[in-house]
Amino acid sequence: MDRNYAKALLAGALFALPVAVMFAAVSFWPNAQLHQPNDFYLGSDFVNYWTGGRLALEGRLDILYDLTRYNELLNSWFFPEMGLMSFSYPPHALFFFVLPGALPYLAALTLWSVFGAIAFIAVALGRWPERGEARLVWALVLAPVLWGNVVFGQLGLFLALAFVGALRALPARPALAGVLIGFLTVKPQLGLLLPFVLIALGQRRAFAAAVVTTVALIGASIAVFGVEPWQVYLAETMPFQWQFIERMNGFYRFQMVTPFTAAWFIGLPIDTALAVQFAASIGVLAAVLVVVRSEADWPLKSLIVALGATLMVPYVLSYDLAIPLAALIWWLRDGGLRASPLSVAFVTALWALPFAVGILIQIDGAPVLPLVLMASFAWLVAEALGYRWSWRRQRQAPAPVVA
Repeated sequence: MDRNYAKALLAGALFALPVAVMFAAVSFWPNAQLHQPNDFYLGSDFVNYWTGGRLALEGRLDILYDLTRYNELLNSWFFPEMGLMSFSYPPHALFFFVLPGALPYLAALTLWSVFGAIAFIAVALGRWPERGEARLVWALVLAPVLWGNVVFGQLGLFLALAFVGALRALPARPALAGVLIGFLTVKPQLGLLLPFVLIALGQRRAFAAAVVTTVALIGASIAVFGVEPWQVYLAETMPFQWQFIERMNGFYRFQMVTPFTAAWFIGLPIDTALAVQFAASIGVLAAVLVVVRSEADWPLKSLIVALGATLMVPYVLSYDLAIPLAALIWWLRDGGLRASPLSVAFVTALWALPFAVGILIQIDGAPVLPLVLMASFAWLVAEALGYRWSWRRQRQAPAPVVA
């Protein structure tokens, strides 16, 4: 990796660190009973994962997708004034939450955070750090997106392992890549782009493995939990989740990173903002398909796919950026891009903005996260296509005339 990028990554992390500490202290620091100022329990979203796993073990999934009974249970298990929560994941995701649910809550949260951080750093690096990469390692340890996932108790770090791990495995081990893509269906909107990529690349084995893995997970969930959780999830939970898009009235909107978010922030009506998102999604899909068929190097293609995945659907939050940021490290480390003022600026912004800095700017009404992501996507696509054009010019250049 060019040393300028390592410096930019570490500078972005160090710039964001004091902001993140102050933001977390004000908004998320728990009291003696582990209640946070935002009316949630320590770990926030991890409460959902742990409770889902515990209810699966106890055979009480009739509560899980019943919004009223579920929140009554949370109020009795954690604290009475807890904010409204919804278990928004498909039933087969419970297989991944059973192990945390079998442990005491604090032990499960600690292990979840530690192993999530290890997963993110490992898939970003891809191999053991080399001598002279201390800045890079510290940039990863202090990464705002890593700590955003820890503070919110989210699973974005594990999704980065599956998504970027699949792209790393795809050229040599397509079956493994397909299995990892199948695991991504626990949060299916983030994998929406991948079937198109596999088809464009002619990766039949990976596509088949992804389908088999998905069908196996769904079939196993029906065999173990019954069909009723799926019926309730499809009929009630998914429409309820769509209300978050239609209302845009909670704290979550300041964490959103999509073109829909940018359109909404500048005052467009919801329907118009969704039309903007649809047009942007078509553009992202077309650009990704052109890039994956180009002569660009595979780490750059993978980064564009990972970044495009976060721009494809209207509801993606800042902690989900663990996926493209892990791919960013892969490309910077293995792609050999030389630093320029523009590229260093994009890398610094991408690394610094997730979590506190980006959220605080968006609270003031500026959609900085989607704008930086869209600009970065355009820059990377230009890099990929420029590489292809440069390669063609080099191949087509006339041979020198020897006197």
